[in-house]
Amino acid sequence: MNCRREYSHFPFFINLADKKIVVIGGGKIALRRVQVLVKFGAKVIVIAPEIKKELDLMNQKGKINVIKKEYKEGDIKGADMVIAATDKKDVNEAVVKDARKLKIFVNTVDCKENCDFFFPAIFSDENIIGGIISNNGENHRQVKEKASKIREFLKRGVLQNENNKGG
Repeated sequence: MNCRREYSHFPFFINLADKKIVVIGGGKIALRRVQVLVKFGAKVIVIAPEIKKELDLMNQKGKINVIKKEYKEGDIKGADMVIAATDKKDVNEAVVKDARKLKIFVNTVDCKENCDFFFPAIFSDENIIGGIISNNGENHRQVKEKASKIREFLKRGVLQNENNKGG
């Protein structure tokens, strides 16, 4: 029996409303992840000794909760999902180790092999939402380019016009 996998990851759409998502890190990548998660109604907690000012503003507006400190084991207890988004490999590895011990889905921005899920490029209009990744998470540039093209396609309303042609 051949057990060869054709695809690396199954696209899984999940309702994040009121789910506790812990993001370790307060830099540029963490900010991008948080901005997306908040749009989907997640209860985001950011743990980092220093954060981007945009994260601080989101915290002040009550959109997220920021805990300014270094990560330590146990900080992710009770989370539904975790994202390790620091620029320190040892911290990200500690987060992954802790998440695995606690059986929490984890994504780390610096090592795709340690990810339980990939963070997709997202596109949407008023009727659909989609996300794409490259197979095995290897080609971020290609994903960014294709997602941008899909967003432009949706913005032009081509799908709606084609659906209304009749036939």
